[in-house]
Amino acid sequence: MTARPGYGGPQRLLVLSADMGGGHESTAAALEEAAAGVWPGVEIQRLDTLDLMGPGVGRLFRRIYVGNVEHTPWLYEFFYAQLWRHAWFARASKRFTGSWCGRRLVDAIDRFDPDVIVSTYPLGSSGLAWLHQHRGLERPTGAYVSDIAPHPFWIHRPLGVNFVVHEAALSLARACDPHARLDVCALPVRSDFRPGPRSAARRSLGLDPDALVVLVSCGAYAFGDVARTVRALLDASDRVQVVAACGRNDETRARLTALPMPEQRLRTIGWTEEMPALVRAADLVLSNAGGAIALEAIASGRPLVMFRPIAAHGEANADLLVVSGLAELCTDEDQLTAYVQAAVRDRGGLREVGERAIEVSRRRTTADSLRQVARSSPAWAGRRRWPVRASDAFFVHADLPMRIQEVGAILELEPEAGSRITLEDAQRTVGPRVHGLPILRRRLLGKGRLGWDLSGTADVDAHITAMEAHRGMDAALDDFWSETLPPDGFPWEVRILQSPAEGRSVFAVKTHHVLGDGISLLGLLDRLLDPAADDPLHERHPAPASRGSGRELSAVRNGVRQGRLVTEGLASLSARSVGRWAHIDSPQTTRRLIATAPVEEARIRALVAATGCRAHEVVIAVVAHALSHVLTGVGLVDGTLPLRAMVPVARRAPRIDRVFGNWTAAVTVDLPLGPMRFGQRLHEVSTQLRQRAGRGEPQAAYVAMQLLGHLPGGVRTVAARTIYTSRFFSTIVSYMPAGRGDRWFAGAKVSSVCPVVPLAEGVPVTAGAVLYSGVIGFGIVLDDALRASGLDRAATSRAVLRAVQEAELEVLG
Repeated sequence: MTARPGYGGPQRLLVLSADMGGGHESTAAALEEAAAGVWPGVEIQRLDTLDLMGPGVGRLFRRIYVGNVEHTPWLYEFFYAQLWRHAWFARASKRFTGSWCGRRLVDAIDRFDPDVIVSTYPLGSSGLAWLHQHRGLERPTGAYVSDIAPHPFWIHRPLGVNFVVHEAALSLARACDPHARLDVCALPVRSDFRPGPRSAARRSLGLDPDALVVLVSCGAYAFGDVARTVRALLDASDRVQVVAACGRNDETRARLTALPMPEQRLRTIGWTEEMPALVRAADLVLSNAGGAIALEAIASGRPLVMFRPIAAHGEANADLLVVSGLAELCTDEDQLTAYVQAAVRDRGGLREVGERAIEVSRRRTTADSLRQVARSSPAWAGRRRWPVRASDAFFVHADLPMRIQEVGAILELEPEAGSRITLEDAQRTVGPRVHGLPILRRRLLGKGRLGWDLSGTADVDAHITAMEAHRGMDAALDDFWSETLPPDGFPWEVRILQSPAEGRSVFAVKTHHVLGDGISLLGLLDRLLDPAADDPLHERHPAPASRGSGRELSAVRNGVRQGRLVTEGLASLSARSVGRWAHIDSPQTTRRLIATAPVEEARIRALVAATGCRAHEVVIAVVAHALSHVLTGVGLVDGTLPLRAMVPVARRAPRIDRVFGNWTAAVTVDLPLGPMRFGQRLHEVSTQLRQRAGRGEPQAAYVAMQLLGHLPGGVRTVAARTIYTSRFFSTIVSYMPAGRGDRWFAGAKVSSVCPVVPLAEGVPVTAGAVLYSGVIGFGIVLDDALRASGLDRAATSRAVLRAVQEAELEVLG
């Protein structure tokens, strides 16, 4: 099997849209399709801007919009006119919505960490503009106007580029903001909206091959008196067949269906995925709003008629379409009847309009505009730093000279026979991806208030190194994790280590915990590796969000449930903080010993199947069994008290779609020590894990972390250095599933991944395990001072393997 080659283009694209009609989502779908073609392998996430702005906001805004257009068009027209008439009003409105949306976008951007952001919805664009000005956002951004006519809410000066869809729209866009960066893009429609033979489309849809087929589409909400429009079309000639696309307006569809017309004259449809074929099948497309259907008709080379356009932006779209020669305007039934009758007599005029539309649609490509966005930089960026999230800043405050919070991973590589990985190989593999992964371009600024500088790029030579392991691979790994990160503020480093004598090649990665937890590190790591050519990479994509009319109600119910769990969890954490557990007394040094032990996943799975426990419970019990052997064996603990472990817990189904940030919570589990059968140890571990999770400890721990972020800086430091110590736990044990398929680095296959979990104040031992491509890699971190007590790296590795063997003998026989 071959690896899919990596590339240096954008890795992650964030698309801001909104469920407000269908046009914004249609434009978003077109951009996503084009991005997948121009940047192979790019990960794309689409966010609904209105949902992001708060529970119920989307439903409220949709009600206001529909109500204004249908019942109080004068009010809608008044607001639209004020945006044009009073520049201060437009600026104030954009500033308000920008602040509202922008603040909500911070976490979303941190969660996905995109390197390019595009918006198809005005409020999303205003949020990005606000972030450029007030939070130092330096990512390339672009706004796509999904109507033919822009208005002041669409155009934003701070963005890298604002796209309109026709040269005639540029003057309007300049009137919105003379200083904004403007350009013309291709019609942002999906590629299946293209010219094609009517006959084939009509056959597939069962439409009359000889009739004048008129597609009536008045948007997702079917605004206006659609029934009156349809009757006028049908009365114009008995050679007309009308297809009425009613979108989500079931009432309008029912009213049309009740008309005494056979399907050969009138076909009504609701929301459909067959719009590309319907547009191609039509001789004429009629709309009253413009929006997506207008752009789709032009892209398909079909004549467009605007009839009785709706207030405000509908009238503006109609005017600009007519001026551009891309549509005809009929203001009443008499004009519409005359136009249709003329088309029935001679369709030559329709063909000329269609050819003109095709010419417009072929001038540019959507891929070109996306490349332009990726090359852009903010036109107006403020000097404020991008905020460091509370759960990320915690680990900066928890840093102590002997306990720097650095997480990492050790990847065992299998180069092809007779080959070796050079520094040039590593830099050629990682270097281009540094530019496509913004997490690797974040520079931490620590003077005064913590913040991120998102404008720089790390020096590849300083952060990607290679060394020969002359004293052995284990010693080289110890050295790597005992060194400090480069001092330039970019908190990451990778190193290739070669030990020809042992036949080992290792790719070692470490980052400061401020960049992310173990799950985020695995997500980042996966982007530095090459997957198999046929790997669908399902684990890189977030679980699909629930949609539907009950979303807001479900959110409220979930909020109530989460509040109850947080309350119970805080009570549980408080009660457990006064318990007794074993402490590992040892001096502290800056030097680390790294013990690794890869175990085939099948062995752990067999234990899972035989015991009925979960994989993470078996893994943590294996760690407990191993630590009991080594710690009691050298007298560091006597086995009478348990070892209190902090166990990171994912707050959702674990996936590696995130590459940045600390998103996990934690529970505390008392690992039993001393002589004990593995089955009994597993039972105690699994019982505690389930009880702690059921009592809401993960939710409470996460909320407590967020609350700490609101304390003054000095208080936060004291709190972090008080909490993240042996006062509350004596070790850390984690388990993380990662990529399921094979991965390669610089052509060498990855055989195992072992995590490196940082030590804490008074905590000289930590452990972790990662499932990667059929192997569970165990990693144990020891303070070098423990060697004085007789504990060493080799004994620790052997203890893990011995624990698995003892579990198999006892459980499997």
